[in-house]
Amino acid sequence: MTSVDPCSDLHLSAKYDGERAHIIAQGNLDVYTAPLLRAQLVDAVDAGARRITLIVRGVNLIDSSGLSGLVFGYKLATGCGGDFTLCGDEALVARLLARTGLDRVIPLHRDFDRGGGEFRATGS
Repeated sequence: MTSVDPCSDLHLSAKYDGERAHIIAQGNLDVYTAPLLRAQLVDAVDAGARRITLIVRGVNLIDSSGLSGLVFGYKLATGCGGDFTLCGDEALVARLLARTGLDRVIPLHRDFDRGGGEFRATGS
């Protein structure tokens, strides 16, 4: 499934595999794009996903609405007995999570093995 708003700076694509959802977010997470992210996360849970991985790429901006979208994803997944993980080598995301203390709640992994869907290395 792919979500693209031609007027936004965010491109979302998702792959569902049973209880797993891998969502790739490329672009800005801000007041204009956070509703797209929230909708994609709800779609994942509605499709039966309980283990959600949000893979971030090319993120140049995350405002408070974007951060709220990440917290929404965490609460949505954990609220139904699952988990929510961020993945990507994005310094901006790591810095934001550390500054807000969310790095103690939402895991951020640097590498993701596309084949097996498993994490290879952790970092924050």
